[in-house]
Amino acid sequence: MNNKGTSYHLFIKVLIICFLFSSLPSFEQNVQHPANQAQQQRMIDESLAGEFFRSFEYDKALEIFGKLYDQYKTQYYFSNYVNCLIQLNRLKEAEQSIKKQIRGSGSNLQISIDLAYIYQLMGDKNKASRAFEKIIDDLPADINQINMAANAFRSRNLDDYAMKVYEKGGSDAELNYPFYLEKAGMYQLTGDLSKSIDNYLLYLDIQPDHIDLVKNRFQNLLLSDGNENVSDLLRTKLLTRAQTEPENETYSKLLIWYSLQQNDFDIAMNQALAIDRRLGDREAQIIELTSICLANQQFETALNGFNYITKKGRGSAYYFNGLSGSLKTKYLLAQQQHITDQSYFSKLSADITSGFEMMGWNRETWELAAIQAQLLAYKLNQADEAGRILEKALTLPLLPIETAEIKMYLADILLFKNDVWEATLLYSQVEKSLKNEPIAHEAKFRNARLRYFIGEYAWSVTMLDVLKAATSKLIANDALGLSMLIHDFLIEDTTGSSLIAFAKADLLIFQKKEAQSLIILDSLMLDMKSAAMQPYFLMRKAEIYDNLGMFNLADSSFKEVYTRFNESYQADDAILRRAMLNELKMNNQTEAQLLYEMLFEQYPSSIFANDARRKYRLLRGDTL
Repeated sequence: MNNKGTSYHLFIKVLIICFLFSSLPSFEQNVQHPANQAQQQRMIDESLAGEFFRSFEYDKALEIFGKLYDQYKTQYYFSNYVNCLIQLNRLKEAEQSIKKQIRGSGSNLQISIDLAYIYQLMGDKNKASRAFEKIIDDLPADINQINMAANAFRSRNLDDYAMKVYEKGGSDAELNYPFYLEKAGMYQLTGDLSKSIDNYLLYLDIQPDHIDLVKNRFQNLLLSDGNENVSDLLRTKLLTRAQTEPENETYSKLLIWYSLQQNDFDIAMNQALAIDRRLGDREAQIIELTSICLANQQFETALNGFNYITKKGRGSAYYFNGLSGSLKTKYLLAQQQHITDQSYFSKLSADITSGFEMMGWNRETWELAAIQAQLLAYKLNQADEAGRILEKALTLPLLPIETAEIKMYLADILLFKNDVWEATLLYSQVEKSLKNEPIAHEAKFRNARLRYFIGEYAWSVTMLDVLKAATSKLIANDALGLSMLIHDFLIEDTTGSSLIAFAKADLLIFQKKEAQSLIILDSLMLDMKSAAMQPYFLMRKAEIYDNLGMFNLADSSFKEVYTRFNESYQADDAILRRAMLNELKMNNQTEAQLLYEMLFEQYPSSIFANDARRKYRLLRGDTL
């Protein structure tokens, strides 16, 4: 921007400032005390000078700062006046102004450093160096003076001298303050990250209660870590210190924190257990860590923590937490690993029954009741007994949200047993009792899905249309998907026979009758009336194979969807499902990365595109 344009914009800003000050309310009918007028004018001038300086109009800023200093004699105005002279390369004038200031008002750290800095700018490096060193040598044993000197050096980008100030202060026995935190910040600014981390850790040796402050500093380091150099450095240093100083709990706590930042849940858990073995009384932290692992679906690591607690026996204050957590995690682990061994579920069910005998039937064990019911209904062919357990759980003094969850489990089991009307009644109760909660939207969706199962498509679509605007993205997407499915089938086959058969296949999947569902799907694939619905049939078959742990068949079925029907609604979904299958269950990260890339490149408008791009970057090793 040219000077004329800049000046015009500054003029406008000043007018605005003047207007704001002139429009301030007054109780004296526009009569202002002269002191107030002077203060307002000072603020206007200061603001204008700052605008000129930021707009590189140093000559104009110089004039105003000079007048302000002549009138108010503050260090701030004088420093800015000198800065303007430096920017205008009027170094001799700057030198003379500082010397005059020293003769009139005496010297201080900032002025002394500014004078030496001007010598450096004038090319007299020896004179500047001698002046800088003398300033440092003459520093008193005073923490505030040390910090002021270091900050003054830093204001002139003289970081090496700022570090010398801290080194001198840290070596002063009279001060007995090592300046570790300040030096860590300096090393961080200058890029010596290894020394920065060392000084942060040394600081924690003398201030262990400030661990959260150091965590925040390390977090900033990790966020700016483009090549994972900081991550590797920090890991190495924390591991070394935790191993060489096992009695220092601070290092172990930091290692746990760091491991969680890096999603190294095993290391975090092992370290937490090691702390408890050495020091004892750390079971609460272990339970907290297991909760974090569960939230991140790290079930094996969580189970390790729960089992450690239970092995301590009933003398532990957290024994029941460990026991109930262990039982819950074994169930979640079975789902994650697609365990189908009946003996596994029979033993788990028996262990839960034993757990109830020890812990009692109370509000603290209602989640175990829900798990027991699901085991009995879906794994052990005892749906009636499962229903009785959940009905008993409803007699407990539960919170409304907990009661709603129990009712949802019970409604699912009733639908599993083909007791449609009792199921829809319970879904409706949950929806009405907690209208503004996410579980209400989930209940409404399950009710809409139930209506779809039994052929009441108009009713189902009416509910799904409402759910498309649900606050939960997952529910909204599920509602949209089911609504489109119903619409597509009825467009292709106005008789509705194909949709009736397909809905029956979906209900059989829900009822864990996959073999019967596959028979219907294979029959539909041979029916020419539903030829256009082939992508839906293939997707359902892929989902069945996935649920049964037949991953190769699932992989090929998902692939067939988007290779044969690349313009169908299911194509992008099939790519995503196949990518997740390869990433999470088939341990084929390379293929998963390629599939995520295919999704966001070939289907950029897909609702899955952003998630695919994020997952692609994670697999590529990017720091998000």
